[in-house]
Amino acid sequence: MVIAQPRGINTQREQNEQTAVKEVPSKIKLWYLKGDGAFKDSTVLDTLHDYKHIFHPIFKNSISATYTGNYGNPGMSNDFFQRGNQTNYFFLQSRQDYLLTPGKIKYMNTTTPYTRFDYSQSENKSRNNETRFDVVHSQNVTRFWNWTFRTNQEKSDGQYSAQDAKNNFVALNTSYNRDQWNVYGGFISNSLKNSENGGLTNDTILFSGQEAEYWPTNLSEARSQFNSINYYTTAEYRIGKYDFDPVDSVDVFRPIVGLMYSFGHDRYSQKFVDEEDTTNTFFMNTYYGDDYTTDEIKYRRISNVFQLKQYENPNRKYTFGKRAFLGHELFRGNTPGVQVNDSTHRRFDIKYSNLYVGGGIFREMGSFWLWNFDGKVNLAGRNAGELELNGMITKPFSFWGDSAAAMIFTGSFENRVPDYFQETFRSNHFQWDNDFDAEQRLTLGAKFRVPQRKLELAANYAAINNFLYNNEEAIPDQTSNEILVMSVYADKDFNYRRFHFRTRLLWQKVSEERYLHLPEWSAFVNTYYQFTISKVMFTQIGADVRYNTNYYADAYSPATGLFYLQSEKEYGNYPYIDVYATLRLKRTKVFFKYMNLGTHFLDGTYMTTPNYPMPRATFRLGVSWAWYD
Repeated sequence: MVIAQPRGINTQREQNEQTAVKEVPSKIKLWYLKGDGAFKDSTVLDTLHDYKHIFHPIFKNSISATYTGNYGNPGMSNDFFQRGNQTNYFFLQSRQDYLLTPGKIKYMNTTTPYTRFDYSQSENKSRNNETRFDVVHSQNVTRFWNWTFRTNQEKSDGQYSAQDAKNNFVALNTSYNRDQWNVYGGFISNSLKNSENGGLTNDTILFSGQEAEYWPTNLSEARSQFNSINYYTTAEYRIGKYDFDPVDSVDVFRPIVGLMYSFGHDRYSQKFVDEEDTTNTFFMNTYYGDDYTTDEIKYRRISNVFQLKQYENPNRKYTFGKRAFLGHELFRGNTPGVQVNDSTHRRFDIKYSNLYVGGGIFREMGSFWLWNFDGKVNLAGRNAGELELNGMITKPFSFWGDSAAAMIFTGSFENRVPDYFQETFRSNHFQWDNDFDAEQRLTLGAKFRVPQRKLELAANYAAINNFLYNNEEAIPDQTSNEILVMSVYADKDFNYRRFHFRTRLLWQKVSEERYLHLPEWSAFVNTYYQFTISKVMFTQIGADVRYNTNYYADAYSPATGLFYLQSEKEYGNYPYIDVYATLRLKRTKVFFKYMNLGTHFLDGTYMTTPNYPMPRATFRLGVSWAWYD
């Protein structure tokens, strides 16, 4: 006899089986591209709880910085060896920490859609408001093809007069990765708007007892605006063969040779608007008359790079990869030119190009020695004769129970042709024509890293001839004196039970302090107590302090956006104290932070740039959500 099974039981079992089949574990891979797409630098999704309260892009990786005080305003690291240029446009260097550039793009491949919302705000919605809203969404169309969208919206009113800033970017990028093809592409749009107040009329106003929003500033009707659009793509076709993998019992593609092409189109526009009263004497020079109010610069770069890459052979003990490349850059643009009459100004056109070749050898596989050496020389064009050589050697080893410990040695030599705008520039308040020699720079570095013990020690050395800098008139200049710069850095996390203590120390020394000003000592100290609420909410309560010794901090020029030397007053010797609490519940993170607490009880000039105060004590909160199931 056959006993019939109830229909509902069968249906339920089938639904459960179908649901089980549909469940896909979430796996996310992230990486950067380097060397015009020749190398993939893997990274991991940031799921850690530590230091989420450090949200500011200028201070995220810097111990101390020269900064004009309001979120979205210009700044630069006080660590000389962190002052790399991440943008192709000279006048954007002081704002590059807020920019999204092709070199900062994280490419993703995810088995399930990934979305992250990040929001933070200080003060309140009606007074001295500061908000930031960042969204990332990444999703695979197929197993090999991914699209990622990101937008960041930042707005800050500032605590002082004429200090508001508004910075935004939007980006869309895609990646397609299979055995024989690697294709990347996308676009980025950046917009940065700042009111320029020229700083306080006098530092002593800090102690006047007057409300900060009424403090007198040098400018009230001036503003800057930068826009950039980047289009970029990299495609690689790989020739190789399939080798049998006995572990997984599958054939695995092994690339032998890669043929690569990279294209980039960068467009920049800059405006400085000066509608100040004609009696204002803040700017030393006015070349185009009182009716002229707007400087506008347009600048464009188109690049094409062809590469041939030979991959390492993992089946051979002694093997290394090789690559060679040929590149061409085309630059076009215009700036304010000469004055024709009272109402007409002739534009000054920019036209030049560069042709360069280069190559390198590398070893990325194995656990004994890893290394990468490459070089590049400009053959023709404006930068003909420019030379760049780079090298890195990594020695992994086991230390203090950590098998991921390593010694890393780096070195570079550059014969660097000055930037176009360091030699030629026209505007209403600044004009210069320079004929500089190439700057020669030798840089050496060593780093000892033990990740599991959260320990990092580093030393850097640079010898520079024909050093380029901005002099005390805020104009690019050059010295024939040789300049030597040395730094020593230490970073260590200590913990005892639930108490954690992190110390970052930086010592720097410059041989010729007439041309380069740096604080001798900088420090960042963080301590917090960590515990769990109801077994699910991870909590940290702590405080951190930033400090640097007195030195002649660089001043800031609103009309150009450049930092420049000053030797009238020293700044520093003031501890910036923040207290905070951070919470994490699954994939939701929250922080509460009270910033620059010392303005309530410390005496001192809380400025990192002459005449530009840091924010007074203020409250900030932030929330971050992530979904990737």
